[in-house]
Amino acid sequence: MIIAVCSLSGAPGVTTLATALAAVWPTGPLTVPVLVEADASGGDLAAWHRLAGRPGLVSLAASVRAGTDLSLVQEPGTHGVLLRHGTELPGGLRAVTAPTTAHEASAVVAALAHRSQVLRSGVSVVDLGRVMPGTAGAHLLSLADVAVFTVAGGDAAQIHRLSRCRDVLDALAENGTAVGVAVRGSRFPAAEVSAVTGYPVWAEVPHDPAGAAFLRGEAFRPRGLRERFAAWSHARQDPETVDWMPLLACARRLANHVEDLPPAPVPLGHRAEVAA
Repeated sequence: MIIAVCSLSGAPGVTTLATALAAVWPTGPLTVPVLVEADASGGDLAAWHRLAGRPGLVSLAASVRAGTDLSLVQEPGTHGVLLRHGTELPGGLRAVTAPTTAHEASAVVAALAHRSQVLRSGVSVVDLGRVMPGTAGAHLLSLADVAVFTVAGGDAAQIHRLSRCRDVLDALAENGTAVGVAVRGSRFPAAEVSAVTGYPVWAEVPHDPAGAAFLRGEAFRPRGLRERFAAWSHARQDPETVDWMPLLACARRLANHVEDLPPAPVPLGHRAEVAA
């Protein structure tokens, strides 16, 4: 399954939401969710977690370009090739990180777009950043089983712009992709955003500095009374969960919703590129 997280106007929290979604995705013996940074403008994860020199999208692109790792794609449910080029982040999330600069990232994202079958061996949460027409990101978006479009809910212009791109969302849906919207910090009701864009709001992403810091690998201390109580309750009741953080709780609800979506009606091999 390919789950694309992206924006059509800026990138309001795309990487944060994609990271949270992959971090809380249910993991099983044959299901290891992998976060793939495929933002042609450059990635953030390597800088967040100080991963210079680690395997990532560059090594993956070189490998699939040469065809040396493509045999691993056939391993059912194992993400063999992605795990080989991924890095384990704190907390256990596996991530394939992109270079931090656009001139490096754009080339390897294009290489991935031409060997996109490597994303199909398990659950891939793909951070596409801002998707532009005719780009490698647009091609990867067209291949997704699920597309989550993020908008800044306090910006009426972004919501309007997404509504003006209705033909892009419709083309994806007609091609078998499940399409939904994630609204960050909305001052408009979800029903109103859905009515304007024509697509359901799957997530209302809260403002959660502690959760964002956790995903960036930063040390933090809950400061507010509510956060202190949540952290205390979390530590006493279930040390393994991160759902006391509103951002992670929202991501888990989104993951559960996406996992319960019906299968795409269009055969995966017959999907055509959508010009986003």
